[in-house]
Amino acid sequence: ADPFKAIYGVTAGGNWEGKTILNRLDHLEPMSTETESAMVAARARLFAARAERERPALDDKILTDWNGLMIAALAQAGAVFEEGAWIDAAKSAFWFIAGLETDSGRLRHCSRLGVQLETDVIDDYAQMIRAALHLYQATMEPKYLGVARRWMATANEFFWDPDDGGYFFSPVDASDVIVRTRTAFDNATPAANGTMTENLARLYFLGGETECHKRAEVIIDLFGRQPPEQYLNMPGILNGYDFLTAAHQVVIVGGGVGAAQLTQAARTSGHPSLVLVQIDEGAALPPGHPARGKAGVGGNAVAYVCVGNICSLPISDPKGLKATLRGS
Repeated sequence: ADPFKAIYGVTAGGNWEGKTILNRLDHLEPMSTETESAMVAARARLFAARAERERPALDDKILTDWNGLMIAALAQAGAVFEEGAWIDAAKSAFWFIAGLETDSGRLRHCSRLGVQLETDVIDDYAQMIRAALHLYQATMEPKYLGVARRWMATANEFFWDPDDGGYFFSPVDASDVIVRTRTAFDNATPAANGTMTENLARLYFLGGETECHKRAEVIIDLFGRQPPEQYLNMPGILNGYDFLTAAHQVVIVGGGVGAAQLTQAARTSGHPSLVLVQIDEGAALPPGHPARGKAGVGGNAVAYVCVGNICSLPISDPKGLKATLRGS
């Protein structure tokens, strides 16, 4: 026992409320094969003793909004680090959650052991729309953009406040709430109104839907009326405002190997406000898009980096595109 206690920090006084939480913070590096083998045997004996106690309860419910957060993270990280397995995991989780929809196309907030509740909240739509949009950016598969637009329409129908703007937490047809609350204060998880601001902005940049831009502006105006000292509680709204006004739209015109290399360079740049658009030579962007009418150069694919109404000169070199994004 003495070597085990020395390695795992076991002391008479303990390290938490008089008890010891086993840890190897002082012995992170692997030791000799003989010592590590002895630790394996000691841990097995301790685990056998622990197995005699009642196991802690397991929270194994599946929450739609939390899954949306993880799916978006996997899609973003998978694109930046070129980890296909992470994107595949994001796809699998996404379609599992999407498969739990009601017959009318409403999301379900919670599922456990095959049982789903007929309940949805705005957080579910906010995070799953964001997940769909990041999967679209990571794969450029139109089906994810289509699902994001469909869920946005549902959120607008059931959660949007037609009087003052912004999204309520509960839907208009909820029958078990006294007051429908609406907030932009971020907590352990982001507030839906902040996330929806970014979602609306991204849909506007990708498809030119002016209604999305208007709703994003309404949310920012609504919660921007709070006293300035409250802004620290609303980083999601602040991020949404920054994204709406200063997103870096990378428009890749053309196809073939050159377009694929430019797309890879844009994704792996890790730019936090990246909006990636791919169009064939001669295809039209939405009216009002700053890169509308721009074309390839000499039959080669090129990229334009647009911020606001200003676009860069055409960039054909992937390294140059990545350097431009990392320097902006």
